[in-house]
Parts: sequence; structure tokens; C-alpha cells
Amino acid sequence: QVALRQLTADQRQVVVLKYIEGMENETIASAMDKPVSAVKSLQHRAVAALRRILLREGEMEGDE
Repeated sequence: QVALRQLTADQRQVVVLKYIEGMENETIASAMDKPVSAVKSLQHRAVAALRRILLREGEMEGDE
């Protein structure tokens, strides 16, 4: 949850709807009133940001 809080509100919403609620991109786009292309972009950026956040946290734990 800490990593999710570091995303933008839109990125977080896409991640929750896609990966937790299991919605399709078209449904997410409709719910967020955005084009499907915007949802795909938000999803891509959110996953990349989560990867960076989690890798950084993993490196910090290794320093302890």
C-alpha cells in the first residue's frame, strides 16, 4: 500500500481497477471518463513507477 500511495491518483485508480478489481481497459476508460489510450498510458507509467519504487525499497532493505 505504501508503494501505491506514491503513484498519482489516476495511476493508482487504474492499478486498483485493473489488477485488483479485474476490469478491462475499456471498462476502466468508461469509469474514468478517459480514452482507452489514456488508460493504457496510465497503466504503463504506473507499473514502471511501482517497479522503480519497489526496487528502491529492496535496495534500502539490503543496506540494513
